[in-house]
Amino acid sequence: MPVIEVEHLMKDFMIAKRETGFLGAVKSLVKREHIKKEAVKDISFSINEGEMVGYIGPNGAGKSTTIKMLTGILVPTSGSVKVNGIIPYENRQENAKNIGVVFG
Repeated sequence: MPVIEVEHLMKDFMIAKRETGFLGAVKSLVKREHIKKEAVKDISFSINEGEMVGYIGPNGAGKSTTIKMLTGILVPTSGSVKVNGIIPYENRQENAKNIGVVFG
Protein backbone atom coordinates (compact mmCIF):
# COMPACT_ATOMS: atom_id res chain seq x y z
CA MET A 1 0.00 0.00 0.00
CA PRO A 2 1.44 3.42 -0.96
CA VAL A 3 2.36 5.89 1.78
CA ILE A 4 1.34 8.80 -0.47
CA GLU A 5 -1.36 8.54 -3.14
CA VAL A 6 -2.24 11.42 -5.44
CA GLU A 7 -4.82 10.99 -8.20
CA HIS A 8 -5.84 13.62 -10.76
CA LEU A 9 -4.94 16.43 -8.36
CA MET A 10 -5.84 19.97 -9.39
CA LYS A 11 -5.70 23.36 -7.65
CA ASP A 12 -7.08 26.56 -9.13
CA PHE A 13 -6.89 30.07 -7.70
CA MET A 14 -9.07 33.02 -8.64
CA ILE A 15 -6.88 36.11 -8.98
CA ALA A 16 -8.24 39.65 -9.21
CA LYS A 17 -7.43 41.27 -12.56
CA ARG A 18 -5.71 44.62 -12.10
CA GLU A 19 -6.33 47.57 -14.37
CA THR A 20 -3.54 50.08 -14.90
CA GLY A 21 -3.67 53.72 -13.85
CA PHE A 22 -5.89 55.70 -11.49
CA LEU A 23 -9.12 55.08 -13.44
CA GLY A 24 -8.37 51.36 -13.51
CA ALA A 25 -7.89 51.34 -9.74
CA VAL A 26 -11.21 53.15 -9.18
CA LYS A 27 -12.96 50.83 -11.64
CA SER A 28 -11.67 47.73 -9.82
CA LEU A 29 -13.19 49.04 -6.57
CA VAL A 30 -16.65 48.98 -8.17
CA LYS A 31 -16.41 45.93 -10.40
CA ARG A 32 -13.63 43.40 -9.97
CA GLU A 33 -12.84 40.84 -12.64
CA HIS A 34 -11.11 37.57 -11.81
CA ILE A 35 -8.82 35.29 -13.76
CA LYS A 36 -8.56 31.54 -13.07
CA LYS A 37 -4.96 30.43 -12.48
CA GLU A 38 -4.22 26.70 -12.63
CA ALA A 39 -1.48 26.10 -10.07
CA VAL A 40 -1.59 22.28 -10.26
CA LYS A 41 -3.11 20.55 -13.27
CA ASP A 42 -4.06 16.87 -13.20
CA ILE A 43 -1.08 15.19 -11.51
CA SER A 44 -1.07 11.60 -10.28
CA PHE A 45 1.63 9.64 -8.46
CA SER A 46 2.17 7.23 -5.59
CA ILE A 47 5.11 6.79 -3.25
CA ASN A 48 5.65 3.51 -1.42
CA GLU A 49 7.28 2.98 1.95
CA GLY A 50 11.07 3.22 1.73
CA GLU A 51 11.12 5.08 -1.59
CA MET A 52 13.09 8.31 -1.86
CA VAL A 53 11.87 10.87 -4.39
CA GLY A 54 12.72 14.37 -5.55
CA TYR A 55 10.08 16.85 -6.65
CA ILE A 56 11.69 19.34 -9.03
CA GLY A 57 10.54 21.87 -11.60
CA PRO A 58 10.76 25.51 -12.60
CA ASN A 59 9.35 28.41 -10.58
CA GLY A 60 5.57 28.45 -10.76
CA ALA A 61 5.28 24.77 -11.65
CA GLY A 62 3.10 23.97 -8.60
CA LYS A 63 5.63 22.20 -6.37
CA SER A 64 4.85 24.16 -3.18
CA THR A 65 1.11 24.08 -3.88
CA THR A 66 1.25 20.29 -4.19
CA ILE A 67 3.20 19.96 -0.92
CA LYS A 68 0.67 22.24 0.81
CA MET A 69 -2.14 19.95 -0.35
CA LEU A 70 -0.20 16.92 0.95
CA THR A 71 0.09 18.60 4.37
CA GLY A 72 -3.55 19.74 4.47
CA ILE A 73 -2.75 23.46 4.35
CA LEU A 74 -4.63 23.74 1.04
CA VAL A 75 -7.74 21.92 -0.16
CA PRO A 76 -7.57 20.59 -3.74
CA THR A 77 -9.99 21.96 -6.33
CA SER A 78 -10.44 18.37 -7.53
CA GLY A 79 -8.74 14.99 -7.33
CA SER A 80 -7.71 13.02 -4.26
CA VAL A 81 -4.80 12.98 -1.82
CA LYS A 82 -4.01 10.39 0.85
CA VAL A 83 -0.99 10.38 3.16
CA ASN A 84 -0.68 7.24 5.31
CA GLY A 85 -4.35 6.54 4.55
CA ILE A 86 -5.39 9.99 5.81
CA ILE A 87 -7.04 12.71 3.72
CA PRO A 88 -4.82 15.62 4.85
CA TYR A 89 -7.29 18.52 4.68
CA GLU A 90 -9.95 16.52 6.56
CA ASN A 91 -7.61 15.35 9.34
CA ARG A 92 -4.91 18.00 9.39
CA GLN A 93 -3.85 17.55 13.03
CA GLU A 94 -3.58 13.77 12.76
CA ASN A 95 -1.64 14.13 9.50
CA ALA A 96 0.74 16.71 11.05
CA LYS A 97 1.72 14.26 13.80
CA ASN A 98 3.16 11.89 11.18
CA ILE A 99 4.91 14.20 8.71
CA GLY A 100 7.40 17.05 8.61
CA VAL A 101 7.70 19.82 6.03
CA VAL A 102 10.03 22.82 5.88
CA PHE A 103 9.49 25.71 3.45
CA GLY A 104 12.55 27.87 2.86
